[in-house]
Amino acid sequence: MATYPMPDSDISLSVQAVRSLMPEVHVGIILGSGLGAAAQQVADNQGLVIPYSELPGMPQTQVAGHEGRLVLGSGELQGVALLQGRVHSYEGHAVDRLTFATRMLAELGMQTLIVSNAAGGIQAGYSPGDLMLIDGHWTLCDVQERDSAKSSLGKTVNSVGRCLWSSRLLQLASSLPSALKIHQGCYAMMSGPNYEAPAEIRMLRGLGCQAVGMSTIPEALAAARRGIEVLGISCITNVAAGLSDQPLDHSEVSETAGSVETEFVDWLFRLVKRL
Repeated sequence: MATYPMPDSDISLSVQAVRSLMPEVHVGIILGSGLGAAAQQVADNQGLVIPYSELPGMPQTQVAGHEGRLVLGSGELQGVALLQGRVHSYEGHAVDRLTFATRMLAELGMQTLIVSNAAGGIQAGYSPGDLMLIDGHWTLCDVQERDSAKSSLGKTVNSVGRCLWSSRLLQLASSLPSALKIHQGCYAMMSGPNYEAPAEIRMLRGLGCQAVGMSTIPEALAAARRGIEVLGISCITNVAAGLSDQPLDHSEVSETAGSVETEFVDWLFRLVKRL
């Protein structure tokens, strides 16, 4: 599938729309499948809500569990922007569409990106409802921005090492107590939309991956290339294919994420307030 850069005019128009409500963004949070409760809580506490449809060029979400709203915080969360849902490559979107929101927040001054996802647990001992802080990743998907070779982004990211996944943020996140069990490991991005076959899970386990999903890496790379610190968080919503007798279904993903939303939101906001 051919991919092309998004026009700068689309980014500029969206930046103007957001800046009229929040002059500068310090922290951006991308909320994955079933994890939108944090954005809803901010919206319910005098946050400002912008549907993606009102942001020029912003791709529209279609997958269940992805509301499709930008929520801007107030009070203690002033300067925090939460993306309630994302689009995926399996929906037919090019990389520059997947990273549109990240690049928009970067133009607004974002210094830290927290990017979350729902993921299947590969590692023994990972249970639905656990969190995994991402300290490395693996993918064969196309995650390269088409305009990066011509741009002056300034930073070359070693996408294999820990410089993508901020060691400072990893240390801070792991130091915060939580009612949830928190692991640290390597995340694999597969293309989807189908869940991985048992043979693929055996391959990923052999490659040293602890969790698998269908997102996150494009946004993380786009942020890191612009000098933004990145923290990745996987919510383990199911045991990966071949590791359980239970069939996999997207409703299970949303149900598990919803079951830990109170603890997740509490932990997330305590983390944000420490930044």
